[in-house]
Amino acid sequence: MERHHNLDFLRAFAMMMGLVIHAPLLFWAPDFAKVYGIDNIAPAEEWVNILGRFISSWRMPLFFSLSGFFAILVIERNGISQFLKDRIIRVGLTCLVFSAFYDISDGSFDYTTMHLWFLYELIIFVFCFSILYKFRFIKNLLCMKISAKVMLFFAIWLISTVPLAYILNNWWHPLALKASSGYFDLKIGNMLYYFSYFLAGVILYSNQNILVKLQNKKTIFLLSFLSIFSFFVRVYSDHLTIGQADNLSNVAKMEFDPILVFFNACMIGMNSVLFCLFFISLASKFIKSGSAFLNWFVELSYPIYIIHIIPITMMTAVFYNAGLNQFSILPLTVIAGFAVCVILYYIFIKYTPLNWLINGYSKSPLKIKFLGD
Repeated sequence: MERHHNLDFLRAFAMMMGLVIHAPLLFWAPDFAKVYGIDNIAPAEEWVNILGRFISSWRMPLFFSLSGFFAILVIERNGISQFLKDRIIRVGLTCLVFSAFYDISDGSFDYTTMHLWFLYELIIFVFCFSILYKFRFIKNLLCMKISAKVMLFFAIWLISTVPLAYILNNWWHPLALKASSGYFDLKIGNMLYYFSYFLAGVILYSNQNILVKLQNKKTIFLLSFLSIFSFFVRVYSDHLTIGQADNLSNVAKMEFDPILVFFNACMIGMNSVLFCLFFISLASKFIKSGSAFLNWFVELSYPIYIIHIIPITMMTAVFYNAGLNQFSILPLTVIAGFAVCVILYYIFIKYTPLNWLINGYSKSPLKIKFLGD
């Protein structure tokens, strides 16, 4: 079976960007900074907030789209039963084990998922999709070749899922898409939003001619222009809405003009669609084959994302206490945090049974005869 090295890279890239999005976490969550003995930490500078919004607008939609693409690839190759077995272990059990570890690290068990919330939602999508895919009508619908008009309609639907999510979450607010925090904190609006991207990935698998069209230089240029332009409009809409807050920690308590919230929601949706297409087009254009470095990067991405939250926030605290400014702290935190995570991966995961859980038994260098290949 042909590997999609471009999409392998993108999925790994989306994972690794988690290190970047969490590097300023202490500045966004002052209570978290107190864990490291930092009281009255300075709030994040505006450029940090903009960077966070930029990454957040496409990272998870891109990840769920690629999850849908690879879901149907595995099902077509190995069947639904094998797909379920793989995802239950690598997604479901991994989420349970590591979220429990992080949950009890503060001395109490609160059923929180922390940064692994997306694994919890993904395993729900896996079960729902596996059931839906057994119905011939739905299977044929998802696997059909689509026209440009249908593609445009689906893109509009993806954009509309943001304001729809606000409605379903019963919170007409710029922060309505905030990720869930625990097993009993599922948000139906968020589920609709991300499952729509999951299905977009499924549809992309049956319409891989789109990947060829996205490699066109004119298409890439157009997507880059539209993506950047829409992001600047989104930043301006953010300024019109949450820009009036003197501190982002106060935003959740504020009320906003409903029309501005709707406009901002549409811009978030447009950013998600355009940047997903843009990054897919870049990867399809420039990544044609695998390499040792690419394989290493892909191998590291999932386990490093799982274990990164403590090393990353710890590095932020170290550099903050050293008196560095935020412009220096963020890149140093990402580099140092990544290095620490790589070391932890090779010591505690790669050659241990934990790798059976995260990357799968077949990909682990640790084998036991009676378990088979």
